[in-house]
Amino acid sequence: MIRQGAGVLREMYGLTRGLGNLRVMLGSGLLGMAASGLLNPVMPLYLRSRGLGFQEIGALYTVGALLPIFVQPVLGALSDRHGRKPFVVGLSLVTSLMVPAVALVDDPQPLAAVMILKMLLSRSAAPVSNAMVADFAPAKQRATLFALLDATSNLVFVAALFASSAVIRALSVAGTFFLAGGLFLAGSLLLLGLDEPARPPRAEPVRGRAGAGWGLALRGLLSPFTYVKDQPGAAALFLWQFFFTFALALFPTYLPLYAVELGAPREAVGPLVAASWLTYAFAQPFGGRLSDRMSRRVGLIAPGLAGMAVMAAVLGICGWLPDGAALLTLVAAWVLLAVPDGLHRSSASALVVEQSPGPLERGRFMGALGSCAAVASVLAPVTYGFLAQRAGIGCAFLLSSVCLVLALGCVSRVRETSSHAPSEP
Repeated sequence: MIRQGAGVLREMYGLTRGLGNLRVMLGSGLLGMAASGLLNPVMPLYLRSRGLGFQEIGALYTVGALLPIFVQPVLGALSDRHGRKPFVVGLSLVTSLMVPAVALVDDPQPLAAVMILKMLLSRSAAPVSNAMVADFAPAKQRATLFALLDATSNLVFVAALFASSAVIRALSVAGTFFLAGGLFLAGSLLLLGLDEPARPPRAEPVRGRAGAGWGLALRGLLSPFTYVKDQPGAAALFLWQFFFTFALALFPTYLPLYAVELGAPREAVGPLVAASWLTYAFAQPFGGRLSDRMSRRVGLIAPGLAGMAVMAAVLGICGWLPDGAALLTLVAAWVLLAVPDGLHRSSASALVVEQSPGPLERGRFMGALGSCAAVASVLAPVTYGFLAQRAGIGCAFLLSSVCLVLALGCVSRVRETSSHAPSEP
């Protein structure tokens, strides 16, 4: 894993030669992923130890996913007007300072409020960050760059997951929060080195600063409906984002529960999840290079979604297999699902950039897509929980497979622009 990660970093360093902003974003992202990997095993247990019940924890995460539905399009639209750097740096700094604040709060209600605000800020900043990376990434080898950025981040996240238990033993839970907060803060300060070019003025009538600001925010909030109304073909991309996010929302919560239900020891769940993350990270660079050599991104995205749908269906039927075969089938299907996912994900990211109207509206467009994903993130846990309670966890995985098929049907209807020129092998 270390050798593979070093190889990916060397390739990233070569591809980003002369692209200082991308290197800054990469360094900041790696520090953030290291912090996230340390906090991932701690957060649910910490909330539980402070007196929050399972239902309250679920409601907290639901509210944290609900608010970005309205905030993401607004922030995206504002970043188009005022520049992305102030939003990316400001939100990142505030979020990094809130991580150690969680360790200082013992009362459950203020703790829940702090957590909701933290999730709101971190998730709402995602479309602006994505738009900023897209602004800096050149059209040539775009998917390769996205794949390598994602792969290095995932490898750092997995390494931090493995190191988290030792860090918690050495520093305690509170110390781990402060260490993660320090890493987030360092990544935020690194973003100050971004060199964002000045934006050309817009030829729009302005009736006043306050009126213009509220009008811009309202247009950002209504942007998903506006894009579908003005460009009916954009509906396919928005629906793909919804169904794909809905399908993926199942795995973080229910895959570990499913594995334990089928007989996996609890201590083996972490390595099982990490094995899929590693497979995903190793597959991404190959997918990015392949996508940049193809004339149509959808030609790789569609088989990737189809492979994921098949593996999710296999996971669904594991509950009806004999005891010995069920767990082995689950492990194999879970690891194999990461291969088509890793191969097509960077191609999908590049497709989104190439479908966006242009740099002057990219933040608004990314915010609209993020709003669709946030809606799916709110609806999915309730739906999967109800289905798993009534019909079993296996049926929840079958529903995820159906959502991947629907995402495949939507993305296959996206009309690709001519901005993607395949690179030479």
